[in-house]
Amino acid sequence: MPYAPIPLRQEITVEEIYTIHYFEYRSDFRFPGESHDFWEFCYVDKGEVLITMDEKECVLKNGDIVFHKPKEFHSVAATGTSAPNLVVISFQCIGEAMRFFENKILHVDNAERNLLAQIILEAKNCFAHRLDDPYQTKIVKKDSVPFGAEQFLRLYLEQFLLHIVRRNTIIPQSTPPF
Repeated sequence: MPYAPIPLRQEITVEEIYTIHYFEYRSDFRFPGESHDFWEFCYVDKGEVLITMDEKECVLKNGDIVFHKPKEFHSVAATGTSAPNLVVISFQCIGEAMRFFENKILHVDNAERNLLAQIILEAKNCFAHRLDDPYQTKIVKKDSVPFGAEQFLRLYLEQFLLHIVRRNTIIPQSTPPF
């Protein structure tokens, strides 16, 4: 009997990374806003921030994440109560599955927080620039990158996005015993 391959479907594929930032804002920081033709998310690792998404404003607290779809105007400002830490990642990802993230504000669980930590670690392996400059708009690759670092970065980001979709859309089923 001949072997028959089964193609594996890819629900979310990150094509490109534009920026990866992890930094502590000052308590009076205000970014006036922007829009661009790729995805971006802002995760609050500590403190709280005021986020604008087109015409809507909301406060995000520790553990919250907001997704900005392509062409959506967005801005961020510290609320003045503390100096918040943020992870901001912008990337190109085209596909039907990305509709899930449109207009979403969610709370990140421990598994997703660990994936974010892996993303930041691999970004430090890959890129020569500092990750704590919120105005950095161009990624600069290191001359020497550890084997597989860029692929790990993409895989961790894809796993992060897949995990969020699965956790927020699929009803848990009992696991059959083995």
